[in-house]
Order: sequence, then C-alpha cells, then structure tokens
Amino acid sequence: MAETDNREIDIIETDIEIKETDIVETDVEIKEIDEVELRDKDALPDKENSKSAQAKDNKSIEKKKNPTTSGSEKKKNSTASKADNKNSNNNKDKNKKQKSGLEKKLKIMTMWPVIVMGLVVMVLSYYVFLYTTQKEVYRNLSNSAEGIMIYFNTAFEGDYHVEEEAGNYHLYKGEQDLSLNSEVLEIYKEKTGIDFTVFYLDIRMLSTLKNTDGSSVLLTVVNQSVSDAVINGKQDQYYNNIDINGVKYFACYKPLYNTDGSVAGMVFAGKPTEEIEKESMRSLIWIPVITIVMIVIASWISTFPSRELVNAIKKERKFLDEIAKGNLNAEIDASIVKRNDELGEMGRFSRSVQKFIREMIERDTLTRLYTRRIGQSKIDYVQHQLNNAGVKYCVCMGDIDFFKKVNDTYGHDAGDIVLRDIAHIFNENMLGRGFTIRWGGEEFLIIFEDATLDKAYKHLASIREKVLAHEMAYQDLVIKVTMTFGLVEGDSRHIDDIVKEADNLLYIGKQNGRNQIVTSEAAKKIEEENAAAGLN
Repeated sequence: MAETDNREIDIIETDIEIKETDIVETDVEIKEIDEVELRDKDALPDKENSKSAQAKDNKSIEKKKNPTTSGSEKKKNSTASKADNKNSNNNKDKNKKQKSGLEKKLKIMTMWPVIVMGLVVMVLSYYVFLYTTQKEVYRNLSNSAEGIMIYFNTAFEGDYHVEEEAGNYHLYKGEQDLSLNSEVLEIYKEKTGIDFTVFYLDIRMLSTLKNTDGSSVLLTVVNQSVSDAVINGKQDQYYNNIDINGVKYFACYKPLYNTDGSVAGMVFAGKPTEEIEKESMRSLIWIPVITIVMIVIASWISTFPSRELVNAIKKERKFLDEIAKGNLNAEIDASIVKRNDELGEMGRFSRSVQKFIREMIERDTLTRLYTRRIGQSKIDYVQHQLNNAGVKYCVCMGDIDFFKKVNDTYGHDAGDIVLRDIAHIFNENMLGRGFTIRWGGEEFLIIFEDATLDKAYKHLASIREKVLAHEMAYQDLVIKVTMTFGLVEGDSRHIDDIVKEADNLLYIGKQNGRNQIVTSEAAKKIEEENAAAGLN
C-alpha cells in the first residue's frame, strides 16, 4: 500500500509552473534576438544607398556650379543615373534574399528546439501523466470526502455517537440518526462514481460498498495501520492499491471530528483501481498523437503559447478554489461551460457538484425549506434592501398548533408528513413573493419581500386557509392541522428584534385561541378585550 503526502502535490504543481515559465521566457528571448538581427540586416543596404545619395548630391552641386553643361555631359550624367538605379535595385533584391534566408534560419532555429523538446515531452508525459493523474484522483477523493463531512456538520448539530436499537447499531450526530440519511451517500456516489464509507472509530457504520449478495459492507473493521494513522495520528491518508472485500481501490481516509476537536471516526472515499487505470490508458494512447500535432503547430507558430488553454484552466481552478473556501454562490466563467472538450465537461461537472452541495447545505432535508443558517443571510439582504433602497418587507413567525399532540398520538412519521405537507404549501404559495425558513421544529419564519403589512396579511390569510383545508393521509387516517402566525412589518431595527416581536405576537395568538394571524394592532385589541373581561 502506497501512502502519499499532500505536500508532494504542491511540489509537483510548482515544478510544472516553473517549467512553463521557462518556456515562455525562452520564446521571448528568441523573438528579441530575431528582431535585433533583422534590424541589423535592414541597416546594411541603407549605408550603400547613403553613398549613392551622396554621389547624387555631389553631382547636383557640380551642376549648380556649372549651369552650362554640354550635351555629351548630359548623356554621361543620364548613363550614370541609370547605373545608380540599377545598383539600387540590385541592393533591394540582395536585401530580400538576406531577409528570406534569415526567416528560414529562424524557422530552423525555432523548429529544432521544439522538436527536441516535443520528443522529450512525449517520453516524460507518460510518467508525468500517470503521476499527475494519481494526484488528481487523490485530490478528487479528498474533496469528495470533505463534501460529505461538510454536509453532515452543516445539516446536523451535535457529536457523533452510536446507539443500539433492537439489536442494530445506529450512528447518530446529536439527535439525528444518520442511517436515515444514508441515501445521501448513494446519491453522491451516483453523481461522482465514488464509493463512500463513514466510520465510527474504526467500524463501518454507513457505506456504499457492497458485498457479493448486494448488502452494504457494515460493522466491519478497517485495517489497523489505517486507523492508527487517521484516528490516532489525525492525518489524512491516501492509498493507491488498498484491498477492500477483494477489490483494489484508490482511497482517501479523512478524520471525522466532533465539535470539541476529538476524532469520532473516519470518512472513506474511494474508486476501484481498475477503473482509474482503464481511464488513464485511454488517455495515454493520445499522448504521442497530441505531441506530434503540437510539434507541428509549435514549429509553425513557434512563439505562441497555449494561452487560451492556460486561461481556461486558471478560470476553472479559481472557481474550484472559491468552492473549497465555502463560497457556494461562486459563478464559473461562461466560456468554460460552453467548451466542447474535457475542460468543458469538467466545468459542467464542477457546477453540478456545486449545485448539489449547495442544495444539501442550504435546504432542510425533510421540508426542502431554507435552513436557519442560510435563511439568516437572506434576511440580512432583505434588511439591506430596506435600509438602502427603501424596499419594504414583512416578517412572520408561524407555528403548527398542537404539533406535539400529533407526534404523541400518531408517531414521528406522521409528524414528518405534516411538516413536509405544510412546507410544500409554503413553497407553492411564496413563489415570487418571498421565502420560508424552517426556524426550528414546527416553527417557520416567512419573509414577504417588497410587501406592505396589508399586502402580506392578505396573502398570509390565504395560506392559513389552505393549511386549514389541507388533509394529510397517514396510513388509514386523515390528519388536519391549524397554524398561528405573528406578523410584523420590517423597519430599521436589528432583524433579531423584528423576529422577536413576530415571535411575541405568535405567543399572544397561541394564548388566545390559536388558528389566527396576530399583528401589533390585533394584539392591542386582544389585550383590551382581556382587560375588559378581567382576564389580565
């Protein structure tokens, strides 16, 4: 089993960049030498021409001194002038031949280094390609494993632990049973072609790896040397020929951390070695062909580097760097995704992975509503629009009435159905009007964009009626629920204060009958009525 240090990747990349810089600098130096030589050659006939011009000037002076010239002298002067013109034309032809010979020499001078370098590159490319491919596979596996950890750490709170239920062991993160989210690994595998395993300590708890009977490879122990390096050493480990259930894998193991920094287990990302070797061999076949073509093109153009390709790679690398930094709203350059080559495919694939990760992070897995963390940033933007452009908005805190009773009476599966159906009503009816956030449990924070209090109230009343009329089927039962809302218009206060006011209005509604929309004005009327009835 071969282990790879991440530092080696950086070293190789640096070497390649230096080589490319040297090639460009050499081309520039050749170009500058050529231009100097051309200028020198061009200057040669000018000296001869200057002599001829000087002779003409002398003759012109003599003419001025001797205005009365005989016919024979005129004839001599005419003959001399023709001779000068003939010499001048001969000099021009000689100059053209010199330029032509110099261009030919320059082509030969440029061609031989290119041919020699092309042959060297063709030999070295085989080994560099294999090595670079291995590094790229490790990088891809590392990023994929990192994506799984980001998803779990963002979607669920708490530490990792194992609980036994009816003789089966389940991996939890906080209060969330991760085995209920194992389909995320399968979806990720379908999109990337990479197998994943989540370990608790050195025991496989979640995995896309399959036994021969099609069952998942679970509750088995990883190799001791791997667990020592990853769990005890807290280091990423890479292997290019590790045996798992009789199959050789390129593999990456990354430590899985709890919130206190302790190692809870590992995340494995791997791809069969045979698949990677086949893909590499298919690409290696093209190395001689591409090298020969590039020699011909380079010999012809000689000084033109592959700027477009380099720029495209830089743009795609910049995009991936932004994603790695956590900027999931980064935009890849449009010219990359429009390409019809491998770089275009990589660009489109990278954008698909970005969208998938963003969906997993931004959306609640049960309701598909915005999570509280992402929702907070969207609320900040709405507040910014109010403060800078005067765009009004309203904040509403909604809660499902007697939701605990639904869970206690029918079970949590029924509660999940209620949450999904209510969220679906919000998603349908808030389209183009704002957005909804799952604030916690059965609480929802609804933001009405570009809306006054009256406008928001009317639309919210329509939503409340739809919730009231909606019937949810669970087994042979029909479940109906109501909701209470606290609605307030946004202003220049801090958003936390506005949300707190909406929550207080919701509480007043809960204490006074439920199934209603409570605004500040409505709350005052309720207090007045309660005071009159002596209920305060």
